Amino acid sequence: MHAEAISRNKSYVIGTRLPFVSASVLPAILGAVWCWVYATEFYLTHAILGILGVLFLHLGANTINDYFDWDESDKINKYPTPFSGGSRSRLENILSRNSFLAMAILFFVIAFVAGGVLFAMGRPQVLLIGTIGGLCGLLYSLQPVSLQSRGLGETVIFFAFGPLITLGVGYAITGVFKPELFLIGVPNGFIVANILWINEFPDYEADRNAGKKNLVVRLGTAHARYGYIALESLFYMSVLALIILKIYPLWSLLIILLTPFAVKSVKLMWKNHSDPRAIIPAQAGTIQFQMFSAIIVMVSFIIDKVI
Repeated sequence: MHAEAISRNKSYVIGTRLPFVSASVLPAILGAVWCWVYATEFYLTHAILGILGVLFLHLGANTINDYFDWDESDKINKYPTPFSGGSRSRLENILSRNSFLAMAILFFVIAFVAGGVLFAMGRPQVLLIGTIGGLCGLLYSLQPVSLQSRGLGETVIFFAFGPLITLGVGYAITGVFKPELFLIGVPNGFIVANILWINEFPDYEADRNAGKKNLVVRLGTAHARYGYIALESLFYMSVLALIILKIYPLWSLLIILLTPFAVKSVKLMWKNHSDPRAIIPAQAGTIQFQMFSAIIVMVSFIIDKVI
C-alpha cells in the first residue's frame, strides 16, 4: 500500500498499531475475569479504568517506539511487513516524526489520568505500576538506555505484557497484591515475547546495521529459531504449571486445541527464517495464537465459575 493512498485518519490508526493492542488488552481483560471469578470483591468501574490505562500505555509505547526508530532502523529497513519494520515506510509522506511524539505524549497522559482516577478511588499503588509500565515502553527505545539494543527488550516485553499487566489490573480491582495476579499473566508474557521475537526476523538486517543488538541480531536468524520454539514451549509449560498450582482451572487445558496452529507457525518460521516476505504468515500466526490462547484461558475461568 502506497502512502499516498492512505487517508490521514487511517494513517493515525496505522501509526498507533491499534489492531495489535490485543497483546495488552486481552491479558488485562484476563486479569479482570480472573478477579470476577476468584476474588472476593469485584468492581467493574475499577476494571474498566485499569484496562483503559493498559490500552493507552500500549499505544504510547507503540508511538514512542516509532518516534525513536524513525531515523534509525526504520530509515534503512528494506523489508517492512504489516507486523514489523515500523510505520515510516507507509506514513512518512502523511505524518511527520513529531506526530508520533505528540501521539505518544497524549496517550501516556490519558493513561496516567486513568491512573489518577484510580488513585482517587483508593488504589494509590496503581500509579507506581503504571509508571513502571510506562518506563518499560519508553526505555525500550530511548537512547542511551535502549533496552532493545542491549538484548534486554525481549525480557522487558515478557514482563510488561504479561505479569505486570495482570498484577496491575488485579490490584486496581481488588486493592491488594496477590501472587496469583502476577502468575496468571506469565503465559501471555511468553507469547507476546514470541511475537516480538519473530518480528525481529524480517528486521534482522536493518537492526544489525543500525546497531540495534537485540537477541535475534546477536544469535542470527538460524540460531534464533530455537528461541522461538523455546518461548512457545514455555507458554505451554507455564499453563500446565498454573493448572497444577490450581491458579488456572483444569479447563485451561483446552489450549491444546491450538497446538496445530502453533506447529504450523513453527514450521513456517523454521523454513523461512531468512526470508522477510515468506515469514509473514508465521508472524500473523503468532499474533493469532496469542489472541486465541488468551480467549481460551478466559473462557476456562468462566466455565469454572458456571459449572
